[in-house]
Amino acid sequence: MKTLQDLETEFNFTYPVLYRQLYDDQMLDWGPEGNGWYTNVFPALKENPPLLLFGNDIEIWDPVAYHGGIREIINHEVYDINPKYRMVPFAKNGAGDLYVFQFDGEVNGEIPVTFFPHDDSEAEFLAKNLQDFIFRQLLESLTEMDEYSMFEGDSEEEIRKNLHNQLRTHRRYLTLRQIEILEDIYQRDIFEYTYKTPNGSQFEAKGLLTFDELEKLINREIAFEKLNTKFDYTG
Repeated sequence: MKTLQDLETEFNFTYPVLYRQLYDDQMLDWGPEGNGWYTNVFPALKENPPLLLFGNDIEIWDPVAYHGGIREIINHEVYDINPKYRMVPFAKNGAGDLYVFQFDGEVNGEIPVTFFPHDDSEAEFLAKNLQDFIFRQLLESLTEMDEYSMFEGDSEEEIRKNLHNQLRTHRRYLTLRQIEILEDIYQRDIFEYTYKTPNGSQFEAKGLLTFDELEKLINREIAFEKLNTKFDYTG
């Protein structure tokens, strides 16, 4: 069975220190996959949530189990990726898009996290490091708490319990300020609001945080030069 060190040696990269800590703490373990995961595994995980269990449409990879997926990106077996870009996937969303460590964008030891769509040639910088990405995901999950989220069917009391359970298991991976911001938002009652998309469409949503508030928090708390900028990974 491979280890993180085996992957690093095989593909010639070094995971961020925080990612290694999460792996050692078994925070990357979402339990056995399969058709019965939501019914048989998820309820037990809710008591001690692993990494981003209630995140914003994200599934955390077991890096050893997904060795093949990592190889496909690094060796450019599936996507037309310019060799100057060095990406290592660590998670995906329900549509099959990837979240990757952007090693070629490392600055002062900070390895950015990038969104890598499976059906588009443009990737997007989401955070300057893994810690800020975790914080961003925790915030984004508070904007739409509907039937499509991991809070489906939960009462407001249950949602609040799940959020506090998640923050309890995530505290050691966040800054004190990030923890304080989340704790402050968690004191709110869930509310309904209207938001507009860039194309002018209007939608109703409910949560603890509006999209406008989310944007302001991201720009204020995790700003860096490339935040939300896109680039063509084929060029």
